[in-house]
Amino acid sequence: MNNATQSLLGRYRLVKVLGQGAMGVVYEAMDTRLGRTVAIKTVLRSHLVDENSAGEYASRFEREAQAAARLAHPNVVTVHDFGEHEDISYIVMEFVRGRELAEVFEAGQPLPLPQTLDIMRELLAALDYAHEQGVVHRDIKPANVMLDQAGHVKLTDFGVARVASATQDRTMPGTLVGTPSYMAPEQVLGLAVGSRADIFAAGVILYQCLTGKRPFIGGGPFDVQRKIVQDDPLPPSRLAPQLSAAFDLVIARALAKTPEDRYPTAAAFAQALEQVGAARRPDPPRSPPRAPAQPAAAPGALRRTLWPLLAGALVALLALAAWRVFVDSPWQPSADATPTASPPPAEAAPVVPSSIEPPPPPKAEPQVAPAAEPVPAPATEPAAAPAPAPGAQVREASTTPTLPAPRPRSENRPSPAGPAATPEPTPPERAERREVLGARCGDLLQRMQIGEPLTPEQSQYFQTRCTR
Repeated sequence: MNNATQSLLGRYRLVKVLGQGAMGVVYEAMDTRLGRTVAIKTVLRSHLVDENSAGEYASRFEREAQAAARLAHPNVVTVHDFGEHEDISYIVMEFVRGRELAEVFEAGQPLPLPQTLDIMRELLAALDYAHEQGVVHRDIKPANVMLDQAGHVKLTDFGVARVASATQDRTMPGTLVGTPSYMAPEQVLGLAVGSRADIFAAGVILYQCLTGKRPFIGGGPFDVQRKIVQDDPLPPSRLAPQLSAAFDLVIARALAKTPEDRYPTAAAFAQALEQVGAARRPDPPRSPPRAPAQPAAAPGALRRTLWPLLAGALVALLALAAWRVFVDSPWQPSADATPTASPPPAEAAPVVPSSIEPPPPPKAEPQVAPAAEPVPAPATEPAAAPAPAPGAQVREASTTPTLPAPRPRSENRPSPAGPAATPEPTPPERAERREVLGARCGDLLQRMQIGEPLTPEQSQYFQTRCTR
């Protein structure tokens, strides 16, 4: 190639080299007629071994131009022109300012999950559109996936694409095309290749995005191809524990050995991946992102914050339950309460001394004492007492004390048993005792929950009063 050719290729002025391979060079160029920046991919036919190889690569270029020209999609690089100049075949394409996905993978680290989902969504959208147009790429790999400055996908290099005819949509068997690490098993075996080979390659890219590693790694191309045909890769969750098992299922179907076991379309693949990703996105972060120290400390702080609230609520509930039990049940004094006399049977009659006349019924008329009489002088024999007036009570001699009439008592009021007997508590006193009992039981329960030992008296009190 002479100097004039090096600087000018047809109407395109070459600016700089973007990349170089064994078969050709990719340039950044300027379209002198339209005044726009383009990318030009070239193949120097004189560097090929023989005329057959030259003719094969010329046909490949023409096929790539035809395949890409059929596609008008925002995630597919647009082909503007195709031509030949002297011994050079070239394709003029849309110039993408960005980098290849292969450059991102060179860091060896998995991509963030949101970025992975965005890349795969656009890549699968481009493949689904190409397959609908009857174009099978057959060489999906990170080097052919461009990311522009905004992070959007641009699928490029349809050099080995197959443009399906109306009667045949599969590559004829016997031809091995593609990149070994991203080939489907049917490509490795030289079988007929269809759109599901692109789905397999997209599954390999998804695996690499999630884990930072390719699913099939070997000592050479043949070892890699053997593993693609025979071995199943490790599930992604084994290499990236933060991933759920749902991603393992998506990857397993995309990398199925048999084309019929894979997703039927790229759109179905994208839908399954979107469902798995949507199930994870609403999860609230437990700690600030990119702060490794926070996740370990957050659970302990949460427990320290919630434990007093939970303990207080539990004590309150138990105290309320104890209060309800004592309200609904009759009062039963315990051993440590002030002893009271047990009430006699309701039908028992009051005990009255034999020398005292029994009192009248509660509703009897009030007693009327007789008129005062002078006390007679003591005599050897007592004087006969006058007959009592009608309705009057006979007053006893001054030597015998007069007892007050007993008050009518209710059926539940205990009769006094002696000087040590105490009256039955009134309803307000019962409520006060129940409240005190509930508060004390709640206090003892809270002490037991926080591990504070109880004294023998407290333990006995809790067992006899609080556990009934």
